[in-house]
Formats: sequence, C-alpha cells, structure tokens
Amino acid sequence: MSLDDKVSDSDQVYSSHGVKVIVDDQTLAYLQKATVKFVEENGRSGFTIEVDNPQPAAAGCAGCDPSTGCG
Repeated sequence: MSLDDKVSDSDQVYSSHGVKVIVDDQTLAYLQKATVKFVEENGRSGFTIEVDNPQPAAAGCAGCDPSTGCG
C-alpha cells in the first residue's frame, strides 16, 4: 500500500466517506471480498485489510494461513 498521485486507465477507483482508494488491476484480485478500514486505537492509527471470505490455501501451499497467504 502506498500513496500515489498517478491513476492508470486500468486502475479501479473506489470512493467512500470522501476517501478515494485506487487499486491496480493486479492487486484487485487479492482484495476481492475484503474490507479496507482506517483504525485508530491505543495511540496508533493505520489501515487494515480484513478478508470477509478467506479462500482456502492453494494446492501445494500446505501450512499457509489463508488470512496472510503463503509469503
């Protein structure tokens, strides 16, 4: 995740509560069924990505955590 001022023709632009989120086409598949939230708690703030419907690990990825992937 990064801040950028460039939007490509293939990027998807979403807007919610006055905030624009721009997602490139390669990343979009990883964010399917996910919610991006800005959280402020315990003196910290930042974005979280919550998977609403995690997909099972792909074959050959034994032991992977579906919420974090194989990397």
